[in-house]
Amino acid sequence: MRTGTATSRAVAAEAWDPVLASAGPQAQELGEQILVLAHEVAVKPLRGPLTDPGRTSDDKALLVARLFAGRVDERVVALLQALVRGRWSHPVDLITALHDLGIQAILTGARAGGTLDDVEQQLFAVQRVLADNREIRESLEPSRRSRQDDRVDLARHLFASHISAPAMSLVIWCVRHRPGITAGGVPHNLRRVTELAADLQNRTIADVVTAIPMTRAQEARLRAILAGRIGTDIELNTTVDPSVIGGVRVSVRDLVMDSTVRSNVAALRTRLTGRAHPQTS
Repeated sequence: MRTGTATSRAVAAEAWDPVLASAGPQAQELGEQILVLAHEVAVKPLRGPLTDPGRTSDDKALLVARLFAGRVDERVVALLQALVRGRWSHPVDLITALHDLGIQAILTGARAGGTLDDVEQQLFAVQRVLADNREIRESLEPSRRSRQDDRVDLARHLFASHISAPAMSLVIWCVRHRPGITAGGVPHNLRRVTELAADLQNRTIADVVTAIPMTRAQEARLRAILAGRIGTDIELNTTVDPSVIGGVRVSVRDLVMDSTVRSNVAALRTRLTGRAHPQTS
C-alpha cells in the first residue's frame, strides 16, 4: 500500500474536490475556516498527535471530531479527518496541505461567485502598499520584537476596511506563514497567492515597470504581445518607478524584457568600459 505525504494529499484532494465544486461561493467561507484550523493545529501544537504513525487512523479521526466538531463546518471536519487518516513524511506536511487546500477553497469560491478578479486585484493593491512603504513591510515581517498576533492585528487595521473578507483572510495567511529565511516573507506569500488566482483564470502574471502610468491602449497592446509569446492570457501587475526614466521593463515567467533608459545607459557603459557598472538610480 502506498503511503507518504504525496499520496495522503492526493487521496484527500480527490475526496475534497467534489465538495468544493458543490459548495459554490460558500467555498470561500470553508477556505477561511481551513486556514484558521491550520493555524490552531500549528500553534497548539496538534500536528504531532494528528500525524502520529503509532496511533490508528480511527483514533486520529476521533480526536479531530472531539477538537473541532461544532466549531467549524462539518465538511471541514471531514476534510481534516481524511487528512489525518493518511501517512505524512513530516508532521509539518499536514499544515502545508491545509494551507494549500484553504487557499484553493477561498479562490475557487471567489471564482464561483464572480469575484476572483476583485480578490486578485485587492491582493495586488496590498503588494503595492508593501513595495512602496518599507516601514509597513518590515512591521509585518516576523521579528523578535513583535508577536504574530500583533502583526495580524496591524494587517487588519491597515487593510480590512479596503479589501473583501476573503482577500483579508489570504493577507492574514501571508502574514502568519513563514516561507523560509530567503524566500521573501509576506511579499513572497502574496505573490504565491496571486499566481494561484491567476492560474484559476488561465492567466499568467507579468510584472511591468514604467516611469509613468501606461494608457489602456498601451496595456492592451502589451497583453497581446505577451499572450502571443507565452500562450496564455496575461494579467499585468504594473508598477510606476520614475527612476527607470523611460521605456518599460517586463518580467513574466523566465522572460525578462528591459527597454528602460536606465538599463540602456548601463548597457552602454558596459560596452564602453568592458565591465559592468551599477545602474543609475
